[in-house]
Amino acid sequence: MPHSPHAQPVAPLDGITVVDLTHAISGPTCTNTLHQLGARVIKVEIPERGDVFRHYTEHAGRPLMSIPFAALNAGKESITLNLKEEKGREILHRLLERADVLVENFKPGVLDRLGLGAERQMERHPSLIVASITGFGQTGPLRGQGAYDHIAQAMSGFSMLNSVDGTPQKVGIPIIDSFSGYMAAIGILAALQRRSKTGRGERVDVSMLDSALSLLGTNVAIHSYTGVAPSGLGNRGYRLVATSEFYETRNGWIALGANQQHQIERFFRAIGHPDMLDDPRFANHRARVENYDALKAWLRDFFLDQDAEDIEAVLMAADVPVAMIRDIGQAATHPHVAARGLLAKATLGDTPDQVETAGLGFVLAGTQAGGIVPELGASTDALLQELGYDEADIAAFRRDEVL
Repeated sequence: MPHSPHAQPVAPLDGITVVDLTHAISGPTCTNTLHQLGARVIKVEIPERGDVFRHYTEHAGRPLMSIPFAALNAGKESITLNLKEEKGREILHRLLERADVLVENFKPGVLDRLGLGAERQMERHPSLIVASITGFGQTGPLRGQGAYDHIAQAMSGFSMLNSVDGTPQKVGIPIIDSFSGYMAAIGILAALQRRSKTGRGERVDVSMLDSALSLLGTNVAIHSYTGVAPSGLGNRGYRLVATSEFYETRNGWIALGANQQHQIERFFRAIGHPDMLDDPRFANHRARVENYDALKAWLRDFFLDQDAEDIEAVLMAADVPVAMIRDIGQAATHPHVAARGLLAKATLGDTPDQVETAGLGFVLAGTQAGGIVPELGASTDALLQELGYDEADIAAFRRDEVL
């Protein structure tokens, strides 16, 4: 029978269970994405300490409950297991018997030393998809090296592309950590689709360096063709014209994005200077690149006499790409963001306290965001009972420091 048009849409990953052995940013970003797509995510944490991100600097004033942790882990279940103990590993195997996906972001070899490596897991659980996120991947001469986000930015060329006057500069957020998590989620979705045809699981090998170079793909191609590594442009636009750059106004900054000829024509007409189009120095793209300094000086003087919010409204009305440069607070509270429904409430453990978290970044029926941020081990007893253990077993596990 056809579905009712008023029926609640099924979540894309409804029925998929993910065992989450991750910590910090890259792995939790992956599993957070899978959760928002509807998967059940069971986060396995170290007893007493938990995910290192629970201890991060911007803290909620509660033990083991930092705000960055909340942003990436709302809606998951938390169980504590001591995987150095055989009984802890056996509980993990019981979880994996019911799971579709295992995600981990340990250095290569860490899980192998515990007898929990990907190859052994897939032998024991043939339909399991194992996603591993590491600094440099499971193969290659740097396989065993660890990495942080700024290390990946440095090695990939990212920080030089973001340089100002030749001084390398990292991007202000852990962009490679996050992007690696999204790459892992995409790889898992592809592996789930193939498993639906073959019945077999497989390994998804995600490298932070690979992810960074993938993100820099156009620049990799430019270097391949020209033999010259693209250099940092600062705030200068990709097409090298002064009409695509950041400018200071009398009360803030504006980002102008007039790249194409029709956009530039609209821009000069909207600001009451159509005469600029008659100047041969600025008449076409080649001329504007050659006379970049002259046009930038003119635009700098023009914008210094403008109100940022007013000029944004004028240029938006003229269909010229533009944005007042906002901070995170101004962006998150913008009416357009509210209309899109991007932000969702996450409840901090068993308290009434809430924090807003960002959703998937795209609109798709049946997805979810927010939820309860789990206290460390909050679901331990319930999950163990679900796996067939009784109260005496659980008490013994606690006595033996398995939990």
